[in-house]
Amino acid sequence: MTPQAQNAAEASPSTLAAATLFVMTRFAERPCPEVAQMVIRHLEVVADDERADPLMREVCGALIHRWSQHAASSPVSRTAH
Repeated sequence: MTPQAQNAAEASPSTLAAATLFVMTRFAERPCPEVAQMVIRHLEVVADDERADPLMREVCGALIHRWSQHAASSPVSRTAH
């Protein structure tokens, strides 16, 4: 197990969910496949954490496929509104 995976395994479900929301916000600010890949890793950890609320686990598991589409795409240029 990598040190990052070990730290994630020791974090509380709430901390993991908060970290996931943070990374999702980073993606919204600057979309790129690498950040999307980080979101996927966070979602996987939450979805696999038996301590997490069942609904949170289900939602995170369902979102992994959708985020995989972002991870596979090239960076999106955003226009100012």
